[in-house]
Amino acid sequence: MTKSSDSLVRIAVVGSGPAGVYACEALLDWADSVGREIVVDLLDSLPVPFGLLRHGVAPDHPRIKGIARTLQEIGADPRIRFLGNVEFGRDLSLDDARRLYHAVLFSTGALTDRDLGIPGEDLEGSYGAAQFVTWYDGHPDAAREWPLDAERAAVVGVGNVALDVARMLLRTAEQLEATDIPEHVREGFAACATRVVSVIGRRGPAYAKFTPLELREMDKVEGVTVIVDPADLEYDGEARTLRESDRRVKQVCTQLEKWAAAVTEAGHGSADDAEAAALADGLKVVRFRFHRAPAEILGDAGAVTGLRLERTEPDGAQVRRTGETEDLAVDAVYRAVGYRSTPLGGVPFDDDTATIPNEAGRVLDAAESGAVVPGLYTAGWIKRGPTGVIGTNRSCAVETVHGLTDDLDDGSLPEPAEPDPRAVRDLLAERGIEVVDGDGWAAIDAAERALGEAAGRERTKLAGRAEMLAAARGDAG
Repeated sequence: MTKSSDSLVRIAVVGSGPAGVYACEALLDWADSVGREIVVDLLDSLPVPFGLLRHGVAPDHPRIKGIARTLQEIGADPRIRFLGNVEFGRDLSLDDARRLYHAVLFSTGALTDRDLGIPGEDLEGSYGAAQFVTWYDGHPDAAREWPLDAERAAVVGVGNVALDVARMLLRTAEQLEATDIPEHVREGFAACATRVVSVIGRRGPAYAKFTPLELREMDKVEGVTVIVDPADLEYDGEARTLRESDRRVKQVCTQLEKWAAAVTEAGHGSADDAEAAALADGLKVVRFRFHRAPAEILGDAGAVTGLRLERTEPDGAQVRRTGETEDLAVDAVYRAVGYRSTPLGGVPFDDDTATIPNEAGRVLDAAESGAVVPGLYTAGWIKRGPTGVIGTNRSCAVETVHGLTDDLDDGSLPEPAEPDPRAVRDLLAERGIEVVDGDGWAAIDAAERALGEAAGRERTKLAGRAEMLAAARGDAG
């Protein structure tokens, strides 16, 4: 291992979502501060950048998607080279990367659904939230069609993804007209039959992970009413203390309490009566149900017909199942109980936590009793698990880059055998990989903006990988 203060620094960042782009920003800031020449290759298995922002955020969130403009500005620096349609572990191996780069930083995120671990999850009509999200966000590898014939659906989970799924199930195609969803997704929502969505929480409202702004947006969906059973909002001592001591929790609980009070003020005898009245008035319904744990997805002839819920009660910091069950009649169940990262070829991976084992972003080799693996780093959800908001990825990436640049400064990283920036492009070309570079992404971006302009909106996403690659090549049609 040698230290060279004059040589070109070559870094690969695998995964071009927020964590990956923020890592690039931090690397450029370091290079500017010490006067080093650097070229960062931002690799992604998709032909387009921005990961979660493009394929994990509901399309009716233009405020959040505005962050993409910031990422675009960072990525416009000529020292960052986007190399899309390149799958790490298949098109480019870990051995290749070690030969080409001083360091590799993995920020591939998490977009595989966690299971509930209950009977019936394999029934038709049982879905993971990520499956649905990637469909409506136009992920190029997602199926073109999604069954939206369920009149009643349950969403298990009390985080922002659960809110996104519930809200999108009740949106009309007209309400989504201004968004960037592909045309086949727009057509899918035009046929959506869903009238009632129940959002299921295993614990009480004080332990819901919603952000207040996301929760309040439910009130803004035209044609939808929100119902909360006042009986579901009882607090034990610990929950009451949490409600009063945590500002976010208090805001969430206050909003839920407003919806519960509306049930009483309207003179309904129960939340069931309120739901029936709303449906009779032609409204759709979001119904929050707390203190219920999913026990079994019920089915008939291989398809979902219901969700068996077991009542829970507080037990210190946990909950206790009471044995009291109720069957909720639904035609579809969406589990929104967290995402999992997936392993990368040759990179250490902890299957229990679904993360790359690391210490402040430095990858650890579990097989070697937790020793640091020189030259490998990680950031984002694959580093820490699917926690935090989009902005959390910036501080996470900065922490990792501090460790990486410290290692560069003290000469603890090996010099790559082939640091010439042309080497990776030559290698991928030899292997027949159709790389989408910055110019290719700009062509895709222009094609999507042109489609959007023709329909009176900012953008319409291209529908699949083949269409994206054709646009990147400049192929007409």
